[in-house]
Amino acid sequence: MLDQEQVIHNQQRHYLRGSVRFLVYAFAIFLATLTYWVNSNFGRASIEQILYHAQFGLQGLVDTDVGIIKSFISWCVALPIFTALFLVLIEYSIALFLIHGPKHWFAKPIKIFNLRSIKVFYWFIGHRAPLYTLIACFAYFAIQFSFATFVRSKFGYDYFGAHYIDPKTVKVEYGADAKQTNPAPKNLLLIYVESLENTYQNKALFGRNLLAPLDQLPGTSFSQFKQVPGTHWTIAGITATHCGIPLKNVSLYDGNNQGEKIKSFLPNARCLGDILHVAGYYNVYMGGDALAFSGKGKFFKDHHYDEVLGREELKQHIQNPAMNYWGLYDDDLLVLVAAKLKSLQASKRPFNLTMTTIDTHGPDGHYSKLCKARGVKEFRGIVECTASQVAKFVTQMKKDGLLKNTNVVILGDHLAMYNPLHKALDHTKTRHIYNRFIAETPVTKNRENILHFDLYPTILEFIGLSVEGGKLGLGFSGISSNVELPPATIYEDMNRDLLNASDRYLELWEEHSQNNNIEKQ
Repeated sequence: MLDQEQVIHNQQRHYLRGSVRFLVYAFAIFLATLTYWVNSNFGRASIEQILYHAQFGLQGLVDTDVGIIKSFISWCVALPIFTALFLVLIEYSIALFLIHGPKHWFAKPIKIFNLRSIKVFYWFIGHRAPLYTLIACFAYFAIQFSFATFVRSKFGYDYFGAHYIDPKTVKVEYGADAKQTNPAPKNLLLIYVESLENTYQNKALFGRNLLAPLDQLPGTSFSQFKQVPGTHWTIAGITATHCGIPLKNVSLYDGNNQGEKIKSFLPNARCLGDILHVAGYYNVYMGGDALAFSGKGKFFKDHHYDEVLGREELKQHIQNPAMNYWGLYDDDLLVLVAAKLKSLQASKRPFNLTMTTIDTHGPDGHYSKLCKARGVKEFRGIVECTASQVAKFVTQMKKDGLLKNTNVVILGDHLAMYNPLHKALDHTKTRHIYNRFIAETPVTKNRENILHFDLYPTILEFIGLSVEGGKLGLGFSGISSNVELPPATIYEDMNRDLLNASDRYLELWEEHSQNNNIEKQ
């Protein structure tokens, strides 16, 4: 009886041991496959970026495309489970071989290996194999997602709190009081082109200037538009240029909102849409991807955009729309944007029309019907085709007389992430984001170096508003003649300290003091 109980006890112990080893293997491999999957689909990411997206739950991911869901399940769920199961079975087979020799049917496959090498492996490595696997996979995860930098940021100097200028305390005005020679406000057409950077102009790397159509548009560019932490993915780049602040996770891991999804997007930050709303502008956003992904729709709705149109809203206006991994192709999107621009001009009300493209998104880009018709078969062709489409769109709008009272800003939302040209991009010593400011009266730059945050006051002044002191958020205007220029070390300082813990930053996310009161200010 005791022997039977002992047998049962041993079986339970072996079952528990095998289950624990399986779970450790599965978790370790999940870390590795998640890292690979994220880098392949979204480029080199950071812990901040991963945790930020976690705040929106799975809905934002689900709302992209069924393809990305299938990819996630295959790489990050199925592969870790089957690999962990395979490793546990291999271990079990080795153990049976060492105990029973090749007589046991489950141990027979192992007899092809040298007995001595099996014993060495099993006794010196085998017992600790799950632990070694976990350490190796976590190291890969931590290095790829800059985990050490994330931990260090929790204890560093509060750069944001020391340098943030609250836009609510800055006078932004238009008209005679602002000493404008033309009292009529300029409309704004703000075009974010996915992952567009100046490196694509390099003929030595790509055989030709892929951005030549955009460069030929009459306008002004800042030659050194640099990227700092908290600005390196789409919604982060948009937030930085609209609000003058970086984007990082808050609700799940900081302050009083721990464990909750965010309800409002930076409710206490005063951003571009808020200021233009007070100035009487009608704000519209149009983008081909889903609004739920990364909280993009929430951002625009919470900052006084009157119309916020994403994939679901726009595809209803196209007969049999072609859809890519994310949503509408850029050729279809630009047709809808052109129609919206015409209707906004007809309204005779000042407006801001903001749009985002998607075809140049990694890892492979998206081939629209228009680009395929031009014979595009590789990623550099997509970049060139996108540049041509945007340039042609702006040129046509100008020919139609729709830009007489409208200034245009073309921006890359961030540097390019992983794509088929990443080797050439990654080996480029200095990389800058593309930008083009187009107006009937060219602007005069006060410097060549700008950051995302600087575009907030710069865009406002570009369309004719006056920003007192030329500073908003963390940004310094790039066209003000009387603005204090940023310190020479600002880029290095931000790279080191910008994402450090900051109570002032958390206050911008708190619900109790809503930015909706902006109309009363």
